[in-house]
Amino acid sequence: MASDLETCMQLALASESASAARNRLYATKAKKEGQTQHARLLNALARGEEISARRSLIYLRGKISRIEKHLETLLTAKQTLSRDIYPQDRRIAMTAGDKSAEAALHQFEQVNANHAQRLKQFAGDGAEAAYYVCQVCGYIAVDAIPDKCPVCGAVTERFKEEPI
Repeated sequence: MASDLETCMQLALASESASAARNRLYATKAKKEGQTQHARLLNALARGEEISARRSLIYLRGKISRIEKHLETLLTAKQTLSRDIYPQDRRIAMTAGDKSAEAALHQFEQVNANHAQRLKQFAGDGAEAAYYVCQVCGYIAVDAIPDKCPVCGAVTERFKEEPI
């Protein structure tokens, strides 16, 4: 039962966070279009959702499951995204003739596959490592920055070491 409740609160956190981000995006668009009242409402909704997300996070801090269990769940999610979800979404973008969306979804697919690889590698050895994240696409390099990002081609200066 506790894991069901934990899952519910994690879903609430994810849902409220995603909705808040979407509403901030639309508020910016409304403001640019001169629709100030729409922008105010969307920003207010986003703030309320951010508060709900923060409350979910506060609840979860003392109740989250083992880190190893989270990493297993995360690996499964990353594999599903890169193997099933993003390829399907790319086909939809391709059918719609939207090359920009298709390219973005292809990068998301590659980055999620990279993340799954990092999770598998960590589960295999758990060794100390430095992680460098491409600030353009999210690709993660281990122990050394590549000459260029294998996903988006970003230069080494676009990688940032992730602190503890």
